[in-house]
Amino acid sequence: MGNLMARFVGTWELEDSYSQKGDKKIAFPLGEKVVGRINYDLAGNMAAQLMASDRKIFSSRNPQEVGDDEYRVAFQGYTSYFGTFTIDPRAGTVTHHVLGASASSWPGHDQLRYFELTQKNLILKTPPMRGQDGEKSVHTLIWKKII
Repeated sequence: MGNLMARFVGTWELEDSYSQKGDKKIAFPLGEKVVGRINYDLAGNMAAQLMASDRKIFSSRNPQEVGDDEYRVAFQGYTSYFGTFTIDPRAGTVTHHVLGASASSWPGHDQLRYFELTQKNLILKTPPMRGQDGEKSVHTLIWKKII
């Protein structure tokens, strides 16, 4: 487990992301081009941030002058959470135990991811998740270690 933990530890930059519905690849929920970082440390802490790259700039620098619809669109284009993590090498999973998140329903819950470590990438996949259209999809995030 020590060697596996050491391979996780670091800062990873998002290289690619997509959703898979059956045999179809579609855009990740945050859009075609997503930027992101995920960090893991030896103490078992993690943090992830994902952002749609085409987010619109607010109409004002003063947050009190920005309308609710602008906030809604900005919120829907950004996901972040932090907490601790555990790795189950036999199951090939990493579980993110969420302490805080941009989505208020996530703290206190776990985010399970199936992982694959290649020479240069950490590939994380969600379990099949039912979307608003009622169909199940698997979200895939491909990370490249930068530190």
